[in-house]
Amino acid sequence: MANQQIYQHLPAGSMRLLSIVPGFPSEAINCSLVIVDDVEQAPTFDAISYVWGTELSEEPIMCNGQRMTVTKNLLEAMRYLRPLPSWDSVITWPKDHPLHSSCNVWRGFASNRQEKRGDSDFQQERPIWIDALCINQSDNAEKSLHVKSIDRVYANAHTVKIWLGKLPNTVYPNNQPPPELQQLTGVPAFLRQRSRPISQRGKMPVVLTMIAQALRNVQAGEIYSTASKSASDAVYRNLVHGFPNASAEDWHYLREFFDNLWFQRVWIVQEVVLAPRAIAILGEWEVSWTAIGRAAAWFQTHGFALPTNVEFKGELGDLLPISEVAAMWHMHMTPVKRRPLLQMLRDLRERKATLKEDKVYATYSLAEETVNTDRLDPLMEPVYGNPINEVYQNVIRFLLIEHGELSALSHAGGIQGLKTTAWPSWVPDWSQPKACVELISHNHDNPPYNASNDEYLTFGDSSDPGCLSVRGIRVPSGGIRAYGDKLVSYGFRHKTYKEERDFVGAAWSLIAHWTDKVDNPEDRRPEMYQPKNIPHTFVSTLAAGLSDTKKPINEDPEFLDDAVQWLLQQFGKRIPISGISQKRKWTDSLLKSSSSVRFHEAFTRVCLHRRFFITEGNLMGIGPETMERDDMVVVLFGGKVPYVIRQLGAERYSFIGECYVPGLMAGEAIEQWRTRKTPAAEFFNLV
Repeated sequence: MANQQIYQHLPAGSMRLLSIVPGFPSEAINCSLVIVDDVEQAPTFDAISYVWGTELSEEPIMCNGQRMTVTKNLLEAMRYLRPLPSWDSVITWPKDHPLHSSCNVWRGFASNRQEKRGDSDFQQERPIWIDALCINQSDNAEKSLHVKSIDRVYANAHTVKIWLGKLPNTVYPNNQPPPELQQLTGVPAFLRQRSRPISQRGKMPVVLTMIAQALRNVQAGEIYSTASKSASDAVYRNLVHGFPNASAEDWHYLREFFDNLWFQRVWIVQEVVLAPRAIAILGEWEVSWTAIGRAAAWFQTHGFALPTNVEFKGELGDLLPISEVAAMWHMHMTPVKRRPLLQMLRDLRERKATLKEDKVYATYSLAEETVNTDRLDPLMEPVYGNPINEVYQNVIRFLLIEHGELSALSHAGGIQGLKTTAWPSWVPDWSQPKACVELISHNHDNPPYNASNDEYLTFGDSSDPGCLSVRGIRVPSGGIRAYGDKLVSYGFRHKTYKEERDFVGAAWSLIAHWTDKVDNPEDRRPEMYQPKNIPHTFVSTLAAGLSDTKKPINEDPEFLDDAVQWLLQQFGKRIPISGISQKRKWTDSLLKSSSSVRFHEAFTRVCLHRRFFITEGNLMGIGPETMERDDMVVVLFGGKVPYVIRQLGAERYSFIGECYVPGLMAGEAIEQWRTRKTPAAEFFNLV
């Protein structure tokens, strides 16, 4: 354990570096820490990015002459990453070895330790930075101070070494692989002549072969005539891009690689995004992070990514968990690394962290609002040991005050329908994933919504720190009168599931009778709620007013054609299509030439874990899965979308979540309030 003999006071702006004494695998770890006064003036060093893990090693290390316990994963990393005392006694691969990089498709981006000597990244004797050892983890004050400067550590490192764990010995005696590898099939044609020996030597060569083929496709560009066909024909897509069919074991090995826990952690994002150079190390294999990132981005672009917002229950086949890897790569390649804080909180929400406060603190190195860590707003100061609800509450208050609008509230509410007494309903729980996508992603998001019609955000007075008092208006007759079951989808791509069809059918049943009336010029309802326009408004509601490319649906006629196609495929004439599309008649040839993919993907994305509802004033909308009858729709000043709240008692409300309601999204309710001064504006105390 850490003690005063190991750790001395670490001033702001300084850092510790670790030197590991060279050793063979059988030797104990012996290392020492030294303080560098200025991070910017540090000698050349490497930084380690790894998963801490919770299992402690039974074998201690020696640090500054003292015994110290570390996690098992860190001990393994230090064994692999420290240099050997000498390579003279190590037998390395000859160049004609079947796995030597010089004679394989992964040359240039991957190699094995056994084919190198002193020039290997494994052998460098540079000092290293490891957070678990270079920061005194038992000192909350030191952790709180130095969490703000970790970005400078990784940005100044010579190489960030990504430790993915050790790999079992897969070079099999007598060239006899285990049964599961004897049937390996589907290696691309250009490798077919050597596929058998490669597969017999383990999973990693197969993984590298698959990455190499993705990189070949990146280099080739879009030279294939597959833009339309490969989108719906996965068999054809895999064939033309040089990959095995979806049932091949190769995909399982590649998915297993990307399933590594390292890719799922929250802190690793800044560690690799800010790195000037990074390599991934899996056992004795080292792979360029550039190759991994480029390959992941290619796989995502071409339809191989597992969906991130649906509970997928189909055959995994050629689907890969690479969305988060691809996102890191895109961030790494962007010259401007910093993004809106709310966007970073959203993007990192699905990732894992041992400490809940790290879901916030890990964003600081990449957020625009925290670029000057020496002068952070008091609400944003990292303090380890504070109650987690206070940490999350402070960051949301900061965002609301800093930007003067309510985008942050789109990330609150709607989780599992449960609210603890200690957790304000308006505060997002960043430690929990959010089942539905947000209508407003962050404060720089610019969707065509303006529910509050540019009315300034106004806070009310409240002595309760867990209360957010915000001015706004009740939507006339905006109480929830009825709603349908939430949408739960079990797949994606081009298949429509029963749950999706039932969701739309049940939603239509709530409003079908609205089309029975005859249009009346004296009817004061908005034009979009006139009987002839109900089908178009219904489609708009299901897609939250936007096409799959985030354009307003009325500006995307092909998307509306797509919606008509899907409705006809799933419901025939049971749901009318008049007024949705600009096409006057839908002939058999038109039906065959159109596609329903765009609308299907857009509506399932928006409606997932939401409910279709109607109000007492006969408005339709989609809202949180946690809504209940008699909840009310309100427009809060500073909000781009309406919100659903629930009255708890005198002047106290629970925040349920954001919603989409045609007839409210362009500030119509606010315009009416400005004209008639009814209903009266009031402060809603959200608790």
